[in-house]
Amino acid sequence: MKKLFLSLTIIFCFSITTVFSQVEVKGTDSTSATMTWFTSNAKTSPDTTMVVLDDGNVGIGTTTPSTKLEVNGIITADSGVLYPDGTIQTIGYTGSGVSYQNVFTVAQSGGDFTTITAALGACAGARLGNGYLIRVMPGTYTESINCLPYVHLKGAGKYSTVIDGNVNGVDSCIIEGFYIKQGIYCLGASPTIIHNIITALSDFLPDGITIAGGSKPWIIQNEIIDCSGWGIYNHDFGSDPWIIGNKILRNSSGGIRCGNTSPTISNNYIYDNKNYGIYLIGTTESPAEPTIDDNVIASSDFSNAGTGIYMRDFAEPRIIANDIYTCEFGIWIDASAQPSIIGNDINYNYEAGIVCNSNGSSKPIVIKSNHIHSNVNQNASSHMAGIYVMDFTPIITHNNIHNNPNTSGLGSDIDYSSCTTSAPMISLNVYDVIKRTTPPNPLASGNYNVTTAGGNINP
Repeated sequence: MKKLFLSLTIIFCFSITTVFSQVEVKGTDSTSATMTWFTSNAKTSPDTTMVVLDDGNVGIGTTTPSTKLEVNGIITADSGVLYPDGTIQTIGYTGSGVSYQNVFTVAQSGGDFTTITAALGACAGARLGNGYLIRVMPGTYTESINCLPYVHLKGAGKYSTVIDGNVNGVDSCIIEGFYIKQGIYCLGASPTIIHNIITALSDFLPDGITIAGGSKPWIIQNEIIDCSGWGIYNHDFGSDPWIIGNKILRNSSGGIRCGNTSPTISNNYIYDNKNYGIYLIGTTESPAEPTIDDNVIASSDFSNAGTGIYMRDFAEPRIIANDIYTCEFGIWIDASAQPSIIGNDINYNYEAGIVCNSNGSSKPIVIKSNHIHSNVNQNASSHMAGIYVMDFTPIITHNNIHNNPNTSGLGSDIDYSSCTTSAPMISLNVYDVIKRTTPPNPLASGNYNVTTAGGNINP
């Protein structure tokens, strides 16, 4: 009986006792990077697969981890990554909130590749929803680049990563953060071009950005400078880029040329270009119908008949809220062009603010709600100044036009003295000096104009 009781007691004790265990691996009691613990795949190779060093660093796929955890390979986080600020990241992040299928680094040493072309060769798998990122470290890369769809080509900055060659854009690619020395070509392609310096000095390839073949690229916040041709050369019907927030400076042919195209040109600084800030030309079958708004267009070759915005041959732009100054002519409207010029500041030009040498092709030219002042004619034999109208019939209304004399005092705010068979409609403007033939032949139509002092003045 005693034996039975003892046996039951022992069984009961074992059933209520929790057994604790602990495995302890001690290193060499050193803070140096010696191994405390490691694993290896001895069956197939002696390579070490994981190490723990005495200093606490852990390496997976590497025997020399330099941080608390270093992994040579891909890490899978099924639920996300927790950061010290408490946020949990559940999608890939590259510094711009964009997820990429693969990221390659190009560097002159220490990268995945030493050339951009080689990195692009590894991007055949890029596709919609899983693009590739190529990061290009500082240095000069002497090569011509053929971009790929869904590949983001990103330099380390436009002042430190140089492509000494031309770049050919494609649809759905991004070109960002480079100094590009031989121009960008968008031939039937619509890339995003952002935060670059772009130039082109070759006589054979003279233009900063060439756009043709129905391309519709985004051109955003670049510096397009010192080209031996145009800053942006845009031609072919349907090639309608968005040109936004760029600096377009010191280009030898002009800032932007639009032939038979209808781009959006907005918030650019277009300064000190030869001949033209913006040049527009169209045809009856494919007119140029751009929107040009909120730009600064200045110093377009003021010593040699340079013009802020020049248009001809079925150009029909909407020119809205621009600041146009210190050119020879602010805006020149030539044969068959029919713009709407609304709400601009056109000031301090050396020959005239606006010259109208067109009746349009199908509708009147409208010059409305502009501030046109201090266009001081430097040519004593010319009477051009604020608005100069040749033998045509624009609508001039709701403008503030004043202080536009020439150096001989013969200039005027509005001059239509060249009109012999037709004349403008001039209504609801503020101006002081108007010049016409005496007697007027023909007389301009319109009413309700006043001087800057408030007196009535006839058109």
